[in-house]
Amino acid sequence: MEQNYYSYISSRANWDCIQTIFLCAPAKVANNNEKLCSFVKESGWEKVTEEKGAVLIAPMVKKDWQEKSLSLIPEFYEVHKNDFKAPSGISIPGREGVLWLWETMIYLVGYGDGADYAANVLIKEPGFFAASALIDGVITDFSHSKEEASHWFVRKPHNYQKKNNEIASSVWLFKNQKDSEATIEYFKNSGQMDGEYHEAYDGVSVTGYFANDNPAVQLRISDLNEANADVIADYFFEKTLRWKNGPDGQLRNYMGRRDYERSERFIHREVSVNGNTYPYTVHMPEGMNKEDVKDLPLVFSLHGRGEPTWVFAEKNGWDVLSDRTREFIVVFPDSPYNIWTIERDLNAIPAILKQVSEEYQIDKQRVYLSGFSNGAVFTCQIASTFPDLFAAASPWNGPEMEMCQKIGLGSYYYHPDFVNGTKEMPFWIIVGDSDSKASACRDDELKILLPVDHCTENYEVWNGENHYTKKAGYLEGDRFETKVFFDQNGSIKVGLTVMANMPHGAIWDESYATWEFMRRFARVNGEIEEIKEDR
Repeated sequence: MEQNYYSYISSRANWDCIQTIFLCAPAKVANNNEKLCSFVKESGWEKVTEEKGAVLIAPMVKKDWQEKSLSLIPEFYEVHKNDFKAPSGISIPGREGVLWLWETMIYLVGYGDGADYAANVLIKEPGFFAASALIDGVITDFSHSKEEASHWFVRKPHNYQKKNNEIASSVWLFKNQKDSEATIEYFKNSGQMDGEYHEAYDGVSVTGYFANDNPAVQLRISDLNEANADVIADYFFEKTLRWKNGPDGQLRNYMGRRDYERSERFIHREVSVNGNTYPYTVHMPEGMNKEDVKDLPLVFSLHGRGEPTWVFAEKNGWDVLSDRTREFIVVFPDSPYNIWTIERDLNAIPAILKQVSEEYQIDKQRVYLSGFSNGAVFTCQIASTFPDLFAAASPWNGPEMEMCQKIGLGSYYYHPDFVNGTKEMPFWIIVGDSDSKASACRDDELKILLPVDHCTENYEVWNGENHYTKKAGYLEGDRFETKVFFDQNGSIKVGLTVMANMPHGAIWDESYATWEFMRRFARVNGEIEEIKEDR
């Protein structure tokens, strides 16, 4: 088969989150593999790719970029996303060395006529990329701007429809002589940008525009001669993701690995258990110290498969909610190879809890456990194995029990002693209605949890009209539909939330809803007690 792209895989690419950088070089070099290879090196993107543990893909052209479909890159990704292997042969366990090119970390770079093509791609496929850099390029084809978006994360959303020009992009434009006013206006309007700033990044001067309600939505403008791959990667790509939390995702700023590891916002610790090291980070409410947080509750937030805490800690909003409420501290543990397994990691969370409780003097009667995806399964496994340690648990987007049994994800989902025992454990389950990895039907779990918590099968429905309202502090409450189940005393002990138009992701409102539920419970002398207090 004829090779129609050039690629470079970092020697550091392994089980960690993999950035994918698509590079559209000028056609005069993109038509020859040797020339393209030289361009990738000379432009600095090979060095960036190596340092970031990333994968770079540079499409080739026979004559010019006009021959290429504007859907080339998304289509290429879908076909080839599992074709790239770790040079070391080591990736996330279960992937047999195949790298996971993260859907939230896809970036686009273009030069010259390749940048014109890249700009046109952003018109046609705006929801596909987290951030883009256009070096001496502008939009030349606006014809797709008013077409219905592809809704890449949720192909067939319910009661949701956006056109391409309604989806925000984050773009760094390095301009020279080309008329770029129409390009500038397009990105400002599609992102509803209403703020302006002037900044310099390692000497690169920027005039920037951003959306006040989401600073990740940006248009940066610099002179062409200031284009620098290192600066673009470190101060733009490294800081921007497109969270997988809706049909078109949502742009978000995050610290990135380097700043996360240096951050005072996240305090870094580790424990060793059975020969394995488990790093974890602690976040205290902003402005509080160890003395201030004494006797506060603790929330564990467990990452999903392949999603280390340097990415995950800012994903689900637990740190922001901790700052806002000042009611709890939150701990984000890391697992070996970015995957939780009950057989290997059984004693990790109890060990972390012991160490944290000794350092911070937390309220050990109010320890809560939450997790996402693989972390959701591990939440159920750990909570049911050590019920005396936790007052409530909340798994988000976990694969259903039958699926876990098929793929061998642990010897149990809920510990048999818990299923057949007498220990209550309030559970708040959250899933998406469009999640390809986790079914919205959780009847198998409800058959276990309702009897455990002495709840009947009768329920009330909470939604954006009667509970998750703007007045109550929810931003996207209309996406919630929750069944709440009561015990014989009229206490809500089990909840099942289905999020509308939700792929395998989450929104920050979910942490607020979860905390609203979990904070009501304490484990006193081994038994669950409901806390009666005014908010």
